[in-house]
Amino acid sequence: MTGIGPTICNPNPGFGLRVRLDHAKAKSLASADWSCPCLRPAEHAVGYDEVEQLVIRAERHMRDECPNEHVRAAAAMRSERRKQHARKRRK
Repeated sequence: MTGIGPTICNPNPGFGLRVRLDHAKAKSLASADWSCPCLRPAEHAVGYDEVEQLVIRAERHMRDECPNEHVRAAAAMRSERRKQHARKRRK
């Protein structure tokens, strides 16, 4: 979904990706919203599968497509930390 949707924080939450799982076993109660400083239209999702897809789209945009170099650098750092963490856990 795009446009105005339910936000997790207050009415003006700022930029970033916010994900909320109300209960670990209640996967249908997941919700997320995302907005980027590059002024791409905000998106929101409700439900586990939709939230998962939104997180993937948001990370790909921030890592690969965003014209803001600071956003791309921060996303690349997060991606590298996830890869390092996964390598350490496999040992």
